[in-house]
Amino acid sequence: MNKTTAVIYDAVDSIRVGEVTLPECKPNQLVAKTIYTFVSPGTELRVLGGHYGAAGKYPVVPGYSAVSEVVSCGSEVKGFRKGDLISCRNSVNFADCRAMWGGQAAMHVYDTDSENTPVLLPEGVNDLLAYAAVEVASISWRGVEAACPVAGETAVVIGQGMIGQFSSMFLKMAGCKVVVCDIDENRLAEAREAGVAAAVNLRDADAEDRLQRLGNGGFDIVVEASGVIPGITLAHKLLRRKPQNYSKDYKVEPIRFYGKDWPRLLVQANYIDKVEMDPFFFFKGEGVIMLTPFDRGVEDRQKVIEYIRTGKIDPSQFLKTVCKPADMPEHYRKLQRKEIISLVCDWR
Repeated sequence: MNKTTAVIYDAVDSIRVGEVTLPECKPNQLVAKTIYTFVSPGTELRVLGGHYGAAGKYPVVPGYSAVSEVVSCGSEVKGFRKGDLISCRNSVNFADCRAMWGGQAAMHVYDTDSENTPVLLPEGVNDLLAYAAVEVASISWRGVEAACPVAGETAVVIGQGMIGQFSSMFLKMAGCKVVVCDIDENRLAEAREAGVAAAVNLRDADAEDRLQRLGNGGFDIVVEASGVIPGITLAHKLLRRKPQNYSKDYKVEPIRFYGKDWPRLLVQANYIDKVEMDPFFFFKGEGVIMLTPFDRGVEDRQKVIEYIRTGKIDPSQFLKTVCKPADMPEHYRKLQRKEIISLVCDWR
C-alpha cells in the first residue's frame, strides 16, 4: 500500500506532519492527489482539543476541505476521468490512522457513490486556490439558503470565523443589509473590508445597545456562528419583534408583520456546552423560525462552485495565508493564538 504525507494529531494539542497509509481503492472509488487544503479552524482546533469525539481516538488526520486532481479511477466509477480537477470532502479512512475527516493529506481515496463524492470543478479553471474553501463555504450557503433571505432585509451574524464570514458573504449576495459582531478586532476588520454595513465588537460596553439600534430593535435574520453560549444567548435578543411604541400616541409597524413573516434564527454552530432555553421567554414575540442545518449536500457544493466561477462571491479574503505541509503545525498554533484567521496548505 502507498504511503502519503499528512497532518497528524497524536494527542490533545499535539500536532506533527508524518506518513499514513492509503487504503486500497475499491471499484467505486477514486484516488486523488491534493493540490490545496483549507483549514476549518473551528472544527479542526476543537478536534485538536479532544472534542467532537476525538478524545480516545488519536492519532487522527483532521480536515475536510480540499482541491485535488484525479490520479486513477476504480473499475465501476462513472463520470470521473484521470486528470479531472475536483473539490473534495471526507475521504475514506486511512489504513493505519483514523480520519476526522482526513482532509489534511497529500493523497486520498474518495467514494463516488455517496454524499462524500467529489464535485467536478469548472473546465478550464485557472485559479484553483479560489476553490479551496468550497466545502466550508457550502455549510454557510446551505444555512443561508434555508433562511430564504430577501433583498432589503436586515441580517446580523454573530461570530466571524469562517462559517460566519461566508454566511455574511452570501447574505450580502442576496441583497440584505448585513451587520456582524465578534470579540476579535482582526476578524471585524476583515468583515469591514468585505463590505458589511457595520461591525460591532462585543467587548464594547454598549455592544448590545449598538446592535439593537442598527437593527431597529431586531433583525429579520439572526445567524449564530460563534458556537459559544454567550453567542446563542445574544442571538435570541436580536430577533425582530413588534417594534416598541416610540411615542405615546403613534407607532408605525412593519407592513408585513401580520403576514406570517416570522424572523429567522439560523444556528450555524456546534456547542461544546449544553444549550438550554425556555421557549416562552426565549423570544419576545409570537413566532420565530429556527433553522439548524447539519451538513451540506452535493447540490450545495455545486452551487458554491458556480458562485465562485461566475464571480458572485470572492473567497480571496480568506486565502491570504498559504503554507507548505512542513509548516502546518506552526500555523495551527497561529490560528490558536488568533494571529491569523484562515489557513491554506499548498501540497504541490
